[in-house]
Amino acid sequence: MMKDINILYIEDDKENREGLISVLSGNSIDDYSLQIDAIENFEDGIEKVISKDYHIIVLDIYKGKPEENGEQAGLNVLQEIQNKCFIPVIFYSGNTSNVTEYKSQVVGVVTKGDEGIEGLKLEIQRLAKNNLPFIKENIHKYLENEFKDYFWNIIHEERNKFTFEKNDFSLGYLMLRKFGNSLSKAKISEIIGDSDLTKNKVHPMEFYIYPTDAKSEYESGEILQKDDAVFVILTPSCDFIERFDKNGSSTGRKVGKVLLTKTELLKNTSEFNDFKKSKKEDDKNKLKKIVTSGKSDRYFFLPETPFIENRIIDFQNKVMVEYSDLKDYIRLAKLDNPFAEGMIASFIRYYNRIGYPDIDSDYIISRI
Repeated sequence: MMKDINILYIEDDKENREGLISVLSGNSIDDYSLQIDAIENFEDGIEKVISKDYHIIVLDIYKGKPEENGEQAGLNVLQEIQNKCFIPVIFYSGNTSNVTEYKSQVVGVVTKGDEGIEGLKLEIQRLAKNNLPFIKENIHKYLENEFKDYFWNIIHEERNKFTFEKNDFSLGYLMLRKFGNSLSKAKISEIIGDSDLTKNKVHPMEFYIYPTDAKSEYESGEILQKDDAVFVILTPSCDFIERFDKNGSSTGRKVGKVLLTKTELLKNTSEFNDFKKSKKEDDKNKLKKIVTSGKSDRYFFLPETPFIENRIIDFQNKVMVEYSDLKDYIRLAKLDNPFAEGMIASFIRYYNRIGYPDIDSDYIISRI
């Protein structure tokens, strides 16, 4: 079944507007049918964006002809969109030299003379394959359904328990906690349309919460960077909580010095380099043990994503820093649970070992 991609095209040249509509509107890309609205007025663009649920905005850049270097009204529309909502944008103009710096996962740049309609179709296809035009729509639908089920099927049906005399803001708290808890791996995979998030395998993105809220307190499992070195916090999260007396005055935090463990790039390990050279199964298995954190409790693997390279935590490589010095570190990301908990569990197991020398089995057997 074909799914519509609703596109708003903002272009002040009538011939260009009508030409794009005649070529693309009603046509299909993969399993998607393109439905295009077009307007000529840049100033009305943001109102049109908000008034209807569009999946993609295709934007001209200049008022008038590109070669005349007129007002870059398309950039103003992009800024308004960024201030008010999220919709992927594609700049489509005869002169795109001034907007190439904006190109990203959510902003496309296509030059009419060089790439033309085919380039625009490829950019629409890229966005659709990544499901970016539909994530917001899918989340809204899911949240609306959760609201409906919670308040009608639970709060209303159990009205003898949730009487209006006792009604307070805790109902909203309970609902949002239930909503958060309902976002299982399978449900997230369904919402974002990513079949790579298989049930029995972990995708690297699942390890992290990114970005870190710079206003929030530090936590165990937070990943920090200073210069080229990357560290992970081992100090328990509860030690970072600021405490207050009954008068509201701060009594400080439990934390004095903060315990960090330094990470090493996977590509610098002997296991990585041995496998790269030999490609042997034995060396591959040794590398596998590292990336599955199975070599020993001394090590914990951090998989690569766009914001961090493949890295290994070595719990023997630790450093203590003052809490006040953490401001000199860049807050990269946080390990999400259960990975943060798993990392701390490995650390505890490694330093809780109780060992003793091997018994002389040959001596014992010789006397039997």
